[in-house]
Amino acid sequence: MSTKTTFKRVALVAVAALGLGVLSVAPSQAAHIGDTLTLTPVTSAISVGETASATVNSSFTGIAAGDSVTVSAIQLTPATASGSLKFAIVDSRSATVSTADGSASISTGVTSTNTVANTNYTLNFVSPTTAGTYVIQVYASTGFGGGTIRSSILTWSVTVAAAAKASAAVTHLVGGTNATNPVVGQADSTTAGSKAATTRIGSIGVRLQNAAGASVTESYTATITGAGTLGIGSGAIIGRSITVRNNDDVAIFADGTSGVGTITISSAAGLTLATKTVSFYGDASVIVLSSNSNAVVGTLAAPVKATVYDSNGYVVAGAQLYSTSADTTIISNSYTKIASTTAADGTVSIPLTGVKLGSAKITVGLASSATDVTTTGYAVKSDALTVTVGGSTNEQAGVVVTTDKQVYTPGSYAYVTVKAVDKDGKTLSPLPSTSAKYTVFATGGISASLPIETVTGVISAVDFVPAAKAGTATAADPIVAQAGEFVYKIKLPTYAGDITLSWTTAAASNFPGNVAAGGVAGSTTITLSDPGSQAAVDAAAEATDAANAATDAALAAADAADAATAAAEDASASVAKLSKSVTTALNNLKKQITSLTALVNKLLKK
Repeated sequence: MSTKTTFKRVALVAVAALGLGVLSVAPSQAAHIGDTLTLTPVTSAISVGETASATVNSSFTGIAAGDSVTVSAIQLTPATASGSLKFAIVDSRSATVSTADGSASISTGVTSTNTVANTNYTLNFVSPTTAGTYVIQVYASTGFGGGTIRSSILTWSVTVAAAAKASAAVTHLVGGTNATNPVVGQADSTTAGSKAATTRIGSIGVRLQNAAGASVTESYTATITGAGTLGIGSGAIIGRSITVRNNDDVAIFADGTSGVGTITISSAAGLTLATKTVSFYGDASVIVLSSNSNAVVGTLAAPVKATVYDSNGYVVAGAQLYSTSADTTIISNSYTKIASTTAADGTVSIPLTGVKLGSAKITVGLASSATDVTTTGYAVKSDALTVTVGGSTNEQAGVVVTTDKQVYTPGSYAYVTVKAVDKDGKTLSPLPSTSAKYTVFATGGISASLPIETVTGVISAVDFVPAAKAGTATAADPIVAQAGEFVYKIKLPTYAGDITLSWTTAAASNFPGNVAAGGVAGSTTITLSDPGSQAAVDAAAEATDAANAATDAALAAADAADAATAAAEDASASVAKLSKSVTTALNNLKKQITSLTALVNKLLKK
């Protein structure tokens, strides 16, 4: 074999070997490319016990299915851990291969070749317990499939302030044993209870807040002054000043003394957040009656109100009372048990049963019968109160319509009072049923000659429900119905003039006390007068009077001037005449002196 041939064969073998070598090399493993990592925000501020959150976005391109990138977070400073770092996946535009929600690392990947994975995470720094500045690093690392990380390490700075202190409290005072979870605007109950030691009379629910209105987790102090003592939640009595854990309620107990207890809720720092007042009462010893309205034949729910006090003047709740009439032929009550006991304010309404028209004295006491000597306080009873049993529809003999004024300002309100009366003109009593009505008008009720707006009631109605008792006047509504009456409030027109209110009474059958009162027309007229216009008229009249007075004064001055002129002229004439007389007299005197002088000279010559 020639040398040339040998070289050719060696070359072919080498090429073949190289070719076989190339074919025998296994392909390298796929790797991700182009990863990015962003963090928003880079600074946060919270208080101790709160949670800070940031959004982390991780993006990369997976070359082959299964490629993944892991994102991790670590607390760089301070060295001592205070809170915990937890990732949660929010959304991803690639299939998730593996995740670790709730840990400090989380991984996502792709399920197909040449796929871009774009994932958003929430990174939470949860409930740090120590105030300070925390530096947290967020970084990406290769997962399955390998590759080179191109993204930078990111820094998140979280400033943790000391926990906000309580500066306000939402509270709710209730009677009984349990307080409801308090909310803003919740109304307290009127809380009173027996002074018997260890009796629980109520609770206070307390929820603390900071200046921003957020809930605050800290204990608080409850202190009671006056009567009473305190406990926590459903527990027993602890004392008069107690420390209460956050979200626990304050229990209120009697300590055996009657009176008022004032409970003060204070923050751990000593700031007063709320005060509540309760009362403790002893045995009933005084009963005071007051009249709500007249009674009526039949049963009226509340013609009399009783208020019960203990020996120290504190109202007594839960007292059982009995009513008795001095004349059962008029009011039939005789040691009649009142269905309801006294309320927290010590009051209860006393229903009575009227038998016939007239008056009877009513007393209310604790004894259940004339022979009851065992009930505590059996001898306690009220002074007698005279209650009148008035007429009802059977005695209706007419209707009276009145207005609160005769002259009104245009656009103001008027109050029209309606009441049914008996033959003697007395107002008939409220009816036994709160929906029972007196029918007093024919169809159309009361009508007006000018347009009006009815604010209260339906003034065109043929009937009305009488008030059970006198209402309470206010600045907005100074006219209120008395027992047996109804008051319509109407808005008057905005221009001046007269308004006539007219009506026709109902059919005679509605007036059994006086059938002649049926079908009778009636009216009343009121005036709308503009005080501004009237003031102008009055001012014009006063100006005219002043002008007339000025004219009279000017004329009087002219007459006085004429008289003065005439007097001056008369005086001048008199002076002239006197002057002439004096001149004549002087001339005569001069002549006489001359004659006398001549005579004297003549005598001297002799």
